Amino acid sequence: MPEAAQRVEWRLWGLEGRARRFTLSAMAKDPLVTLQKLRRLEAQAERRALAEKLAAEAAAQQALAAAEQTLRQESSEGLNPQLGAFIRKALDDRAAAEEAQERAQQETDRQRQILADARAAERVVEQLRENRAAEAAREEARRQQNLMDEAARKPS
Repeated sequence: MPEAAQRVEWRLWGLEGRARRFTLSAMAKDPLVTLQKLRRLEAQAERRALAEKLAAEAAAQQALAAAEQTLRQESSEGLNPQLGAFIRKALDDRAAAEEAQERAQQETDRQRQILADARAAERVVEQLRENRAAEAAREEARRQQNLMDEAARKPS
């Protein structure tokens, strides 16, 4: 039975927010190779997403530090007639920055879990391929042994 080539296509979202299309042609003979490549690409995409979340978290921390710095600087300068309004705004900015930092931390934690799940799926496929290769090697060794046993039984 001839094996038909299969075409597998999927999209990964790049850092620019545009979908990139990847196509993989593989023989139907070993779909695990295709699955392994897909899992590896998914894990790479999750790593990139985690890097984005970490960058957002760092930006939120910097915004918080800047708001805190501004508040301290202005309140130490004293005698400004608009100081009360400024301090209220600075406090609001600081509260917003703290909320943004907390959201960024939660998103980072969530992305870490997604990456861990993607890597686990990748390892499962790798282990399955290794198990199949080991079974194929054992089967080949049995076949070779059977051939040698059969050759030894034949009268010369």
